[in-house]
Amino acid sequence: MFKKTQGTAFVAGFLALSGLGISSSMAVQPNEESAVFSTKNMISEKLRTKLSGKIRRRNKGLRDGNALAKFYSQRDYQTVWITGGRINSRAQQVMDELMNARIYGLNPDDYRLPVLSGDGEESIAGELANAELMISQSALIYIRHANGGRFDQTNLSRFLDRKAKKFKAGAKLAELVDADKAADYLVAQHPSNPQFKALMAALAKTKSRADDRAVRVRIRRGPVLKYGMKHPQIALIRKRLNVPVENDLIDPRVYDAKLETAVIAFQKSAGLNPEGVIGSKTRFALNAPKQNRYKQIIANMERWRWMPRKLGKTHIRVNIPEFKVRVVCNNRIIHEERVIVGKNTNKPPVFSDVMDHLVFNPYWNVPQSIIWGEMGGRIGKGFEGGMRNGNMWIRQLPGPRNALGRVKFMFPNTHAVYLHDTPKKALFNKTRRAFSHGCVRVRNPRRLAEVIYGINGWSKSKADRKWISSANSPTTLKTKIPVHLTYFTLWADAKGTITSFNDVYGHDNRIYAAATRGVAYSKAKFPEVRKKKIEPRLARVDEDERRNNYNNWWFNDSSSSAYWGGRNTRPERRRQIRAYRQREKRKQASFDNIFSLF
Repeated sequence: MFKKTQGTAFVAGFLALSGLGISSSMAVQPNEESAVFSTKNMISEKLRTKLSGKIRRRNKGLRDGNALAKFYSQRDYQTVWITGGRINSRAQQVMDELMNARIYGLNPDDYRLPVLSGDGEESIAGELANAELMISQSALIYIRHANGGRFDQTNLSRFLDRKAKKFKAGAKLAELVDADKAADYLVAQHPSNPQFKALMAALAKTKSRADDRAVRVRIRRGPVLKYGMKHPQIALIRKRLNVPVENDLIDPRVYDAKLETAVIAFQKSAGLNPEGVIGSKTRFALNAPKQNRYKQIIANMERWRWMPRKLGKTHIRVNIPEFKVRVVCNNRIIHEERVIVGKNTNKPPVFSDVMDHLVFNPYWNVPQSIIWGEMGGRIGKGFEGGMRNGNMWIRQLPGPRNALGRVKFMFPNTHAVYLHDTPKKALFNKTRRAFSHGCVRVRNPRRLAEVIYGINGWSKSKADRKWISSANSPTTLKTKIPVHLTYFTLWADAKGTITSFNDVYGHDNRIYAAATRGVAYSKAKFPEVRKKKIEPRLARVDEDERRNNYNNWWFNDSSSSAYWGGRNTRPERRRQIRAYRQREKRKQASFDNIFSLF
């Protein structure tokens, strides 16, 4: 504890002892205000010392040390959370909000809060200085988590590639201190869109993780159940969906209309086909533990923190687990269509970019992995290729069999991923549409092109002329359109009812583990399925091309053997060429089937 002393009283005592004497009226008594002033100065000195460069370098646990040092130096190291040796009301608002972090899907244990010794008494200057820095640091961590998530998503997976939001710690702390209500400022840092609020409401209903582990009614394998059927499992399904019979006269084993309504509602929420028929997929969803929903909510709330706060007045949104693309204008969906996304070994990345042009009747530049993997280095019918800078290149000519179809929608990005048409339409009838090599195939690209033309102020007839033409035709857009490739496994409708979609790539488990136990644990626990790397090799080229193309002379590995007396005489060489051409002809049929993969 600090002893309340004053320099004038000390001088009076000294004069009395020395015999000079001083009247009692001249002596100044200890003053409460001066003691507080002295404590304030001591706290400021402690802050100055703790935020000095040497101490900051030694104290590795002090996050945002440079920003804190600059912030307090601009205020002459005066406290903002401590007043009169106690935590002030503004600091108490901040601490209360940090302790309520769980309602936003955050963990209150991530934010250290001070506990001062004594109740209503002054604390020592060092303890008060530590409390001041602890509140500032915890508030900054909370603001960072609310704005951009608890970890850098790019460290978790190469398929999660949203740019990290810029975070200026000093500016954020100054805004918090200057805000009229500190609690309101912290709340405003979270996403404010309806989807995030719906997830908050769902999280509130999921009371705790302990409650989520409750044992559920298990529905075993059995026949397909439809309306009007009678089966012992129907009584269990009633119990699982909380649909009791109205009276004792009704057999609980009968599949009636009331139960069918409940089953359809459940299928919608689980992302299944809402047909009211109970098959293997519906049974699997019914048996899923409730804990999965808690993890889903936490993971999806984390994704919304990564998303840009402004998606764009008009934007295109692809939700990968839902296999849907939507065009949104003024918060209203003006176009919606099915899409096909990448296989598990060719996951499409999650990122945002800007669409700036379309290409009608495009060429398909075949990636190296496909050239040496599926195509085996062969240039098939409808393709052209050659050597460039020591590497083989192949591209498919425009036409009805082109793997990109009639149009591709370009938003240039480092992943070389875009939206495009496809000649294989049958796969759009599948429920789980993950078949591509990473790009997004659109079921009705002509209609999507017409919508984009309308956004740019062009007529439908202009889009029709482009579609009818067979010429390769790039079209630059006047109005650039933001494109968001998203991965949300939970989505709320206008009434707030949440629908669940299958976690096709297992990102939910990775994100939840990283948010709760760290990125290193998540990567070790849930390793990604990676595509096998295929090394380029020398292509087998037709003899005519060997003879006429000087650039490919190194492919002719035995053309001079006859001159040097080798085994391959001219008749034998002709026989090898005929056999090679026959093999290529037999392979052409299987080669044509490659396009079902793209």
